[in-house]
Amino acid sequence: MFQVLRTFLSVYETHNFTRTADSLFLSQPTVSAQIKKLEDHLNVSLFIRNGKQEIIPTKEADFLYPRILKIIEEWEDATHHVSTQKNFRDKCIFASSQTCGAYLIPKFVPILIKEFPMIDFSFPIMSSEKIIHDLEKSKVDFGLIETPERSSQIDRYLIAEDELVLAGNLTSNYWLLPESDSPLGEINENYLKIRNLVPHIIQTNSHEMTLALLKNGVGKTIISKLALNQSIPWCSLEVGSQRSLYFVTRQKVVSEELAAVASFIQEQIKKANHS
Repeated sequence: MFQVLRTFLSVYETHNFTRTADSLFLSQPTVSAQIKKLEDHLNVSLFIRNGKQEIIPTKEADFLYPRILKIIEEWEDATHHVSTQKNFRDKCIFASSQTCGAYLIPKFVPILIKEFPMIDFSFPIMSSEKIIHDLEKSKVDFGLIETPERSSQIDRYLIAEDELVLAGNLTSNYWLLPESDSPLGEINENYLKIRNLVPHIIQTNSHEMTLALLKNGVGKTIISKLALNQSIPWCSLEVGSQRSLYFVTRQKVVSEELAAVASFIQEQIKKANHS
């Protein structure tokens, strides 16, 4: 039955029987048969098949998807725990957006590895949108994000306030422009467009390079105030440059160890906000 449930999850995510068959190393007729078996068992239609290659999940499939994700996660956690017995070590994927990863995660790491020595942590950097997407699909466990992304499956907690500032050589004709598909890239491009500014552009795709250029007096850019040290001049922007940073987690964390991590982080946030 678990194979049928995994097939359902893949079909729901890909909207395509062929891609599901390829990813699960099954034949397409087998995928179709497993979905039909689940539909017959539940006496509902889970996908609308309109003759085209792509299929559309029904409202029943939308209802089932997050619940089946939890069932699979609980089963994998239980079997892993039993099979490893006394040597059990849990894994925690704690994703963060660029600013949070550079300036907040390093503050958490020493506390977390000391408090939870039996957990192996990893801290990937990804966009806020992808963090929410992967949280919903149980591909990451927790996240730190810098945009107020919303989801019915996710709880979020305010962890810190940040300010975007104009930093660098403020009289320079050069503007350091991050990649356009990054949050800071979009913010910088909108700032220039709204004010009809046409500076000389230095394109950068590295946060570290941007900071190094600013420290050497090359150009200016809009950047998080958290990134700056005393050697880099800056000035405040207009109202609206404030932004909130959030800790995000699924509403139900299956693993007892990871649930303890979530509770611990929430307690640290409360202490910081009341200090």
